[in-house]
Amino acid sequence: MLIGATAIEDKLQDGVPETIAKLAKADIKIWVLTGDKKETAENIGYSCSLLTDDMTIHYGEDVNEKLSVRQANRRNEPQSSRHGRKKPAEPFFTEPGKNALIITGGWLNEILYEKKKKRRRLRLRRLGKRPASSSPQDGQPMNDKEKELRQIDFVDMACECEAVICCRVTPKQKANIVSLVKKYKKSVTLSIGDGANDVNMIKTADIGVGISGQEGMQAVMSSDYAFAQFSYLQRLLLVHGRWSYIRMCKFLRYFFFKNFAFTLVHFWYSFFSGFSSQVAYEDWFITLYNLCYSSLPVLLVGLLDQDVNDKLSLKFPKLYLPGQQGTLFNYKNFFISLFHGIFVSLIIFFIPYGAFLQTMGQDGEAPSDYQSFAVVTATSLIFTVNLQISLDTSFWTFVNCFAVLGSIAIYFGIMFDFHSAGIHVIFPSVFTFTGVAPNALRQPYLWLTIILTAGISLLPVICIQFLHKTIWPSVGDMVQRNRKKYELELAKEEERKKPPAFQRGQRSRRSAYAFSHSRGYADLIASGRSIRRRPPGRGGPQESIREVPQREAENI
Repeated sequence: MLIGATAIEDKLQDGVPETIAKLAKADIKIWVLTGDKKETAENIGYSCSLLTDDMTIHYGEDVNEKLSVRQANRRNEPQSSRHGRKKPAEPFFTEPGKNALIITGGWLNEILYEKKKKRRRLRLRRLGKRPASSSPQDGQPMNDKEKELRQIDFVDMACECEAVICCRVTPKQKANIVSLVKKYKKSVTLSIGDGANDVNMIKTADIGVGISGQEGMQAVMSSDYAFAQFSYLQRLLLVHGRWSYIRMCKFLRYFFFKNFAFTLVHFWYSFFSGFSSQVAYEDWFITLYNLCYSSLPVLLVGLLDQDVNDKLSLKFPKLYLPGQQGTLFNYKNFFISLFHGIFVSLIIFFIPYGAFLQTMGQDGEAPSDYQSFAVVTATSLIFTVNLQISLDTSFWTFVNCFAVLGSIAIYFGIMFDFHSAGIHVIFPSVFTFTGVAPNALRQPYLWLTIILTAGISLLPVICIQFLHKTIWPSVGDMVQRNRKKYELELAKEEERKKPPAFQRGQRSRRSAYAFSHSRGYADLIASGRSIRRRPPGRGGPQESIREVPQREAENI
C-alpha cells in the first residue's frame, strides 16, 4: 500500500537544448560541473542535447587507464628523446566517432588536490612512515613534473571530447577545473551558474555570468553579467558578441590606417623641406582631422556595422569561429594596416608633389606654391580615408551615407570659411591661408590631381577585396552572397515550426526532467527506523506510531 510520495522539480529552462546545440556548433567547448549524482548528471546531459546517442561515453576508470598508459609510455622513453625535439602527441581517442567524458569529484581529487597530498606526504615522512604510491602502474611516486604532465594530459583529453560532465564536484573543485583550463589551454573561459555553489567558479573564470533563478542572488552578485534565462546566452554570443568583435576589429584597423596615412606625409615632406619642422598641412587641418573630418564614419561602423543579420548569424554558428581564432585583428592585421598607411601616404604626397613640380617655372594658370600644395594634399587625404571606410562598411544605412558625405562636406565648409578674407581680418595671425582654397580648387588641373591620387590609393584595396570575395571567400562572404536564399529557407522553417491546430506534439525519447535510477533510501524510510521515538508518558503522533503492532508497521 502506497502511503505517499514526494519529489523535487528539476526541470531545465526553455531553450536550453537548442542553445547548447548552437554553441557546440560554434566550436565552443562546453563543460558541465555539477554536484548531482552520475546518473542524474548523465540524464541532464541527454535532456539538454549535450550528450547524444551516437557518442561514446568514457567514465573515470577509462580516463585513469588512458592517462596511466600515456604516463608509462613517457617514462619508458629514452632520456635523449625526452630533451630532444618534441613529437606531436598522439590523440587519446583513436576510434572514429564523437566522444564524451563523465567523471566524478572523487577521481578529480587525484589531479586537483596536489597541495593536500604534499602536506600528507610531509606529515607521514615526519612520522617515519612511507607515503602511499601515486602511480597505479609501477608503484613509483610522482614528482611535480609528472603531476603537471598528468594535468596537461587530462586537459588535452577533455578538449578532444565533444562534451565533458564532472559530477559530484564541490565548489572548490569547480574553481580548480576552470583554473586548469586557463593555465594549460590559454583560452578565454566563461562560467555560468545560478546558485551559491557556483560563486567560486564564476569568480575564477575570465567572464562570469549569473542567472537570477530560484536559488538566490549569490551568483548574480558575484558575476560580471547577469540575465534571467540560459537561452539568452545564444543570442548574446552568436549575434551581439560576434557583431561587437567585427565592429571593434574594423574600427582598430581603420584607425591605425588613417593615422599612419595622415602622419607619414609629414615624414616624406621633411626630406624636401630641409628638416625645418615645417608641416605639410595647414595647422587647423591637423587640429580638426581626427575631430571632425574622419571620426563620424568610423564611429558609426563601430556602432552599427554587421556582415549578416541576426537570423543568419543564429542559423550559421560557424560564423563565430573568426572571433575565437582571432583572425580579424592580430599582429598580421596590424602590420597590414601599417603598410597600407605607408603606401597611401606615399601616394598622397608624391603624386601632388610631382604634379606641382611639373608646373613650376611655367607660365600657366595652375598654382605651384606651398599653400596650394597643402590644400591639394589634405583634400586627397580626406577623399581617400572617407572612401576607404565606405569600402569597409558592410551594413549601409541612411546614417552611414550621411556620415561619409557629411564629413567631406564639413571639410570643404570649414576650409572655405577658414580661407576667407573676413576671418583673416578678425584674426590675421591665426588664419594665414587667405584665399588659397577658392583659388586652388578653381583649377581643373588640381582636381584631376586629387582624383588621380585618391583613385590610385583605393585601386589596390578594391582589387584585393574583389579577389577575396570571389576566389577566397570566407563563411560570411558565402552567407552574404546567398542571403536571399537563406532568408527564404528561414521563413519556410518558421512556418513549418508553427504547431498545427488541435494536434499534440510528438513525445520525445528523453524528457527535460532528470532522474536517478540508483537505489535510494526507500527501505530506510518504509521500515520506520528513522522515526524518532518519544519517551513514554508523552502523547502525540510519535506515541501513536509506536503503539502500532510490529506487523502493521512493517507493512507500512
